[in-house]
Amino acid sequence: MLDLYKLQIFLAVVQEGSFSAAGERLYITQSAVSQHIKDLEAGLGRPLFQRGWRGVSLTPEGKILYRYARQIFALVAEAENALTDVERVSGGRVSIGATPGAAVYLAPDWVQRFRARYPQLTVALQTGVTAQIVAEVLSNRLDVGFIEGELESFRQPRLESLALQEIEQVVVVGFKHPWWERSSAAIEDLHRQSFIVRPPNSQSRAWLEETLRVRGIEPVIGAEFDNLESIKRAVIAGMCLAVLPPYVVRDEVNQGLLHVVALEGQPLRRTLRLIWDRDIHFAPVTRAFIESLSGDYPALKTIRDDLPDSQGGSHVPER
Repeated sequence: MLDLYKLQIFLAVVQEGSFSAAGERLYITQSAVSQHIKDLEAGLGRPLFQRGWRGVSLTPEGKILYRYARQIFALVAEAENALTDVERVSGGRVSIGATPGAAVYLAPDWVQRFRARYPQLTVALQTGVTAQIVAEVLSNRLDVGFIEGELESFRQPRLESLALQEIEQVVVVGFKHPWWERSSAAIEDLHRQSFIVRPPNSQSRAWLEETLRVRGIEPVIGAEFDNLESIKRAVIAGMCLAVLPPYVVRDEVNQGLLHVVALEGQPLRRTLRLIWDRDIHFAPVTRAFIESLSGDYPALKTIRDDLPDSQGGSHVPER
């Protein structure tokens, strides 16, 4: 009889491409992975993988098992989602990742509202740059991720995404800046202005530099910070400006510590996206968390019935 645990290990090897990577994902040793696969092959009397120095690939028999394994776990997930009453379960956990702006300024409200309805459940939040969140989602250490910005350079067959909201980025200055009294500026006025920005490995930094470059605008980098609070404090105290999402600076603007200078005609926009591994089913707690956000992000209402609840679940195109 096929062992579901061994099938889970088999799927992880297929998805990761090697025994060692599968072991890291499942938190077991490479030798343990190898032994489970050998047991599976012995029980079936068929080789499932071709071993090579670059990793492993499926044999014809392995491809057949892979197809059936996906169907098996699809049925397991379907049964779990059909029968689970999230409001009555004694406990559960959803792991989410988010880029810094969403993690610090949006996610706390998401979590608070979710736990107001499901106090027995836990939300684990991880903050990281886009590359980190994508990697953690695809290694299944995170159930879902929330990315502010672009994904083009991170596209992979298993990575699925949904656009939640277009967010206009705003230019903010402190009271010492010459623009403190200005209500608006042309985007060309940003040329040779001093900016406080995120580090070079940040997707928001790459987006800003490319957005300005195509318009012929050359910024002067006054400082680099990997923390949004540090950026705001530096703008408040100095004569540099910054480009940030409005939810990051709302409190400081209301308190009169920062001033928004509207850009005329050519607003700067980025997209908040939900990302997930399309080959991994959503557990009931993950589904409940996503559905709890549908009031803020109507796009989720249109797809929540199609969210993947099985291995190889629904393909939801970028919207």
